[in-house]
Amino acid sequence: MSDAADHESKTEEPSQKRIQDTIEKGNVPFSKEVVTFISLGGALLAISLTGAASTRRLFEILYGSFDHLEDISFENGADAAQILSRYFQGVFLVLLPFVAVIAIGGIIGSIGQNVPSIAGDRLMPKLERISPAANFKRIFGSQGLMEFAKSVAKITVVCLLLYRVFKGSFNELAGSLAGDIGHLPQRIMDFTLAMLAPVCVFAFLLAIFDTVITRMRWYRNLRMTRQELKDEFKQSEGDQQLKERIKHIGRSRVRKRMMAELPKATVVVVNPTHYAVAMRYVPSEGGAPLVLAKGVDSLALKIRKYCEDNNISVIEDKTLARALHKSCEVGTMIPPEFYKAVAEIIHFIEMKKRMPRRAA
Repeated sequence: MSDAADHESKTEEPSQKRIQDTIEKGNVPFSKEVVTFISLGGALLAISLTGAASTRRLFEILYGSFDHLEDISFENGADAAQILSRYFQGVFLVLLPFVAVIAIGGIIGSIGQNVPSIAGDRLMPKLERISPAANFKRIFGSQGLMEFAKSVAKITVVCLLLYRVFKGSFNELAGSLAGDIGHLPQRIMDFTLAMLAPVCVFAFLLAIFDTVITRMRWYRNLRMTRQELKDEFKQSEGDQQLKERIKHIGRSRVRKRMMAELPKATVVVVNPTHYAVAMRYVPSEGGAPLVLAKGVDSLALKIRKYCEDNNISVIEDKTLARALHKSCEVGTMIPPEFYKAVAEIIHFIEMKKRMPRRAA
């Protein structure tokens, strides 16, 4: 009753964060029917390609045992064990490729449904996993009953398919036993393929159906209540505010460092109030002009006012100020494409400084 009420209260679609967190914890949609289909499909393909040779090899092993019955000694248990070991080894080598194909198909079917990941939470022991009440609820709950009904339906359909094939091919197979036994391996392989092919088709249809249902159920179980959605939103907003606070502190520190370096500037290019780029150029120090500070709007006004109050040359050039602000980083030299424009400004400032001296 409480579970039903809980599901009814979850009316909101799951958020992207909820989905991502669930996947990271290892809770992903998984269909066993896909694994079954790929394993059966691999077995069908292996039998189609190598079934005739494998069946022939099995008959050769059996023929060899019957042709040399007079040479077989059963004096003690060790002789019997040796003979059985030799036969089982031969049969195992023949069947090994088919077993390997089925195993590889199961692995591919498992990995192909979801990206493999390591989820530590899934490996941690939990008491509810060994709780009789929880296991009883899981087995006899709605999902457990659905799985039971699905298993019964699968067994029924597979039995009907096999009965139909067996009924149609039994007389032909029995006739092969009465005729030339050399054709029996090929008949057995044909009979096996005839039984396995419709089962594979059924497994394919069932895999598609089960994949859709599994993913729909998984997505439905991730639905959230309004309160959960609000709490997650508040949490994300809190994280966003913290990030903004960190960014604000970082910007403040950068501004303080720039203002501390500003007294070393020799020229400021402005536009005229929106952008400001302060540079230092002293020929004896060598190198290109160095960007000491830059800013927009209020910070640009602050840089300009400081430079005007401290007799640092301020040059208005809208295009150059905007381009320098976009292309240059604080603490680096200006790029080569700005050498000519900045050199003209520096030359103009030097000429301006000399003019009062000549007039005197």
